[in-house]
Amino acid sequence: MSSDVPQRAVSVREMEIDGDVTLFHAETQEALVLNATASDVWRLLDGERSVDEIVKALAPAYAADAVVVRAGVESALAQLEEHRALEWAG
Repeated sequence: MSSDVPQRAVSVREMEIDGDVTLFHAETQEALVLNATASDVWRLLDGERSVDEIVKALAPAYAADAVVVRAGVESALAQLEEHRALEWAG
């Protein structure tokens, strides 16, 4: 997963509410409210950054070890993938 490039699914729309992101999946008519970490991951999904690059971008912001940040990033990506809000480019 680390060298793969996650990107936002085109069928998902987003709204920001109180600093967190809420996603709406048009096909399933489901909404998903992201916590702060998942919101930060979502904002970095540009179809160009790998999982490793996302971890490197967030580690300083959270003042945490990359191993700890990776666990949060991978959890957020799994949640996004489960709700079909995520696609893999590589």
